[in-house]
Amino acid sequence: MPVASRGFDGGKKVNGRKRHIVVDTLGLLLAVTVTAASVTDREAGWTLLERLRTRHWRIS
Repeated sequence: MPVASRGFDGGKKVNGRKRHIVVDTLGLLLAVTVTAASVTDREAGWTLLERLRTRHWRIS
């Protein structure tokens, strides 16, 4: 899914980029996605969870 490098999220009033991360219970980083602010959190979340599922298939 190609996205612009910068965007604007009117609901959160965020200009630029958003970072979406997944950590384990110890706070160790498992996956990161950086998107334009105009990409919805729902879209970015699904993409991030799909990436997490392929790399860490034991996590449920």
